[in-house]
Amino acid sequence: MRPDETRAKILAATDHLFGELGFDATTTRDIASRSGVNKALIHYHFGSKEELLGELLDDYYRRLTIALVGAMARSALLEDQAADVADAYGEFLAENRTFCSIVQREVASGRHVERLVSRTLPSFRAAAEWLARLAPGAPGDLELAQVLTSVYGMIVTYFTYGRVLEALTGQDPFCPAALDARKRHIRRVVALLIREMVAAPASGGGESPCPRSTPGTPRKRRGS
Repeated sequence: MRPDETRAKILAATDHLFGELGFDATTTRDIASRSGVNKALIHYHFGSKEELLGELLDDYYRRLTIALVGAMARSALLEDQAADVADAYGEFLAENRTFCSIVQREVASGRHVERLVSRTLPSFRAAAEWLARLAPGAPGDLELAQVLTSVYGMIVTYFTYGRVLEALTGQDPFCPAALDARKRHIRRVVALLIREMVAAPASGGGESPCPRSTPGTPRKRRGS
């Protein structure tokens, strides 16, 4: 087996196991068994589980960025661009559902949050700059960071808690008809947000509800 084939098999097995069991519960022995390669080859090609997680995240975020940037350039109209970006994000998550599981597990564990933030930040900044260019007259109290957070939440939550929704509604949230219905709904909500952004003149910058804190520096408690 060629080295690139070995790496691909190891990464595929790691992707499955991290999504199903999580980083902490997965051992390199599990990965070796799932991938059908010698455990020593995992350490030879990747060194550690941390390196494997990094490789997986790099690949996911690289492909996601390509999909989102491509969607931004698909139409000249702001409302259509925004809908295209939302579609692209939803389609990516539908095709890469393990990605959601891995990210949510690691955020919940608190162990790899900085690693996830460092990979998400470039896309988030690019999206904020894109919205600022396309809707420079947006009302100041309609903060772009809040718009992005709302749209992000609408899309990600559906895939993260899909099985909970299935239990609540009795329908498979990942069947083609359900995914199409979700896409239509998100497009409608995004369209309403975009219309709000361009309908009114700018009214001054909205103030952040919380002061920024320096990373690693605890916030001063009120009254202390």
